[in-house]
Amino acid sequence: MTERLVFDAGVVDWALAAAALLVLAASLRFLRALPWPLRLLRACSLALLAALLLRPAVDTLRERSSKPRLAVLIDSGPSMRALDDQGLARLARAVRWLKRHRSALEARAELSLFAAAGGARRVGFDELDRLESASASLEAGAAAADVLDSGPPPARVLLLSDGASDSPEPLEGGLARLGAPVDTAGVGPRRVRPALAVSAVQAPDFVFLHGRFPVSASVEATELAGARVQVRLHKGDKLVGSAEFEADKPFTVFQASFTAEAGSLGRESYRLSASAVSPDGKTIETARGLRVEVIRQKTRIMYLAGRPSFEYSHLREHLKSDPNHELVSFVILRNPENFSPVPDSDLSLIPFPAQEIFVQSLFQFDLFILENFAYTRFSLPVSYLQSLRKFVQEGGALLLIGGSNAFTKGGYQGTALEDILPAALWPDADDYRPGLFQPVVAAPSNPLMSLGETPEASAELWKALPPLDGWVRLASLRPGASVLLRHPSEKTPAGDPLPVVALREFGKGKVMIVGTESSWRWKLAGGGDWRLASFYSRFWNRAVEYLTGSLDLKKVKFSPLPDRMPPREPAVAALRTFDEHFRPLPGSETDLRVLWTPPGAKAPRSTAFFEREPGLFQVELADLAEGRHRLRAVARRRGQPWGEDETEFLWQKVKGDAPLDRKRLKAVAERTGGRYADLDRLEPSALLEGLAPPKRERLASSRRALWGSPAWLWTLCALLFAEWFLRRRGGWL
Repeated sequence: MTERLVFDAGVVDWALAAAALLVLAASLRFLRALPWPLRLLRACSLALLAALLLRPAVDTLRERSSKPRLAVLIDSGPSMRALDDQGLARLARAVRWLKRHRSALEARAELSLFAAAGGARRVGFDELDRLESASASLEAGAAAADVLDSGPPPARVLLLSDGASDSPEPLEGGLARLGAPVDTAGVGPRRVRPALAVSAVQAPDFVFLHGRFPVSASVEATELAGARVQVRLHKGDKLVGSAEFEADKPFTVFQASFTAEAGSLGRESYRLSASAVSPDGKTIETARGLRVEVIRQKTRIMYLAGRPSFEYSHLREHLKSDPNHELVSFVILRNPENFSPVPDSDLSLIPFPAQEIFVQSLFQFDLFILENFAYTRFSLPVSYLQSLRKFVQEGGALLLIGGSNAFTKGGYQGTALEDILPAALWPDADDYRPGLFQPVVAAPSNPLMSLGETPEASAELWKALPPLDGWVRLASLRPGASVLLRHPSEKTPAGDPLPVVALREFGKGKVMIVGTESSWRWKLAGGGDWRLASFYSRFWNRAVEYLTGSLDLKKVKFSPLPDRMPPREPAVAALRTFDEHFRPLPGSETDLRVLWTPPGAKAPRSTAFFEREPGLFQVELADLAEGRHRLRAVARRRGQPWGEDETEFLWQKVKGDAPLDRKRLKAVAERTGGRYADLDRLEPSALLEGLAPPKRERLASSRRALWGSPAWLWTLCALLFAEWFLRRRGGWL
């Protein structure tokens, strides 16, 4: 042991000591006349006072060996409960290896043990026997953060795992954040069993609606030589494509490629599955999901007008000016009853392409607009309107703009098209009324009507608009339809306010009616009031966004669910309901049913739910079977259909028989500069070779505070008394 002198003084103490020394230096010139013994005593007193202010202490030092820190991550995810060839769980094998080599590891390193399931939890050797596998898989990023938060950065890391984590983040990427080499030890069966694995899936991050896109996958077949491997791509229950390969080696990697077509906006879920029959006759299956985001390249719009009008001119120009729109428009310039002195073949006008519009090209469009178009005038077949109804039912959008030749007078009453409209048509052909009117906003909170920065600003904008000219009378509103604008005084036969703008969902599509062809007056109003300069374009942009699916106005809506739910029960889903103004609709005002279709079920069954807050419901599903589950919510209000929504998710039990993923563990070691070895072949000496040798360092084992001893005070008093005595004796007082 050795000792060293230290000072515990702070900044103030050092300043006072310096002041004492300055006083000593300044007083020497005044003490020159005194005998040297007195000068010596005064200097010793001030020096002793300065030393006392510095708080001297003596540290007793001892030497010790400083070992590098070794962090040991023990994977305690669900797959670690699987049994190996000797009937021992993988987690138990990892614990047994650590306990057997504890002394060798602790001789060279400072061990920090962590149970890694989700994140990482610090454990001691006394807890290892009680360690159990959890339901959460190892999440490399969270585990790395927990290790770094627990103490000094490790010099090296040892991961005991089977590599079967289903975390979306790659293991090598998350563990690389530790900034230290990661040695990986594979914990799994010593004998390689027949197995299939979808090791990689490649697909575009986003695709365009109705576009075709490639999907490719790498499928690894282990110990399946001679077996035929079936690879399939499914979209829901629909088979997109399949491929068959033959494994000719003990380890074979197949590359399967498919072509899919995006059919609807938003996220589309696909599932890649592979299956084979092993040499012992057992069927081996594996699957992996993927999602693609479907967006529009352009919104394709068909605009058919029954005659030239200001409405057609302004709306066509607005739609055409948007680069995100692909517009095809037709306007009828000559009706069949118009007399012509020359044959049709000599006219410069093209014939009305009804067959091409309503049959051949209809389903290539996203939005179909009919403005003041008389269906009966052209003697069109009934099948054309049935085709238009099917177009909406399968996800298309329909916009009907009224006029003197539309709706009832246009011949739509009693047709397949009337059934899908938001309102029933007027029983008489004389359904159009001319005249100015100021429409009233019926749903101010609806996103289609909220065209100002605040609700108050939106209300002011609607009040500042010029009146519209002419309207179509309607009989009654259909269940589930929403009225956005109404007439200020006109009523339906039932006494309800007359809808001017209304919308409705039908099948997978949407229908909107505008009972006037004078919205162009809103555009002209921008010349007189700067606040209305962009009102016309904003209104029609919102309308197109809603009709084509870019603006979601569902009144019953599930919160987004992951494609694969965590392997725990119960599975939880959230559901919201809204009223006609898109405010939360409490359960006391709606009749809500939630239908659950488990995998393989022939029919859905009702499931329980509870209301967490007004308009927000929670569904909890227990006793889940493996596979894809579907939820459907149906709401009724005041006895009428109000809305519905569907969602689905994949649920699988905790897998306890995942194969040892050596490739994944080797990738971790290579990325971080570590080494890989199977656990039964891993020797502590090989592991510890990568650690720096222990360092010798001296640490203070104890400290004696010299300044706290009373001897300092007695010595100072003795010096001052001696100076006083000599001064008195020599007459220097």
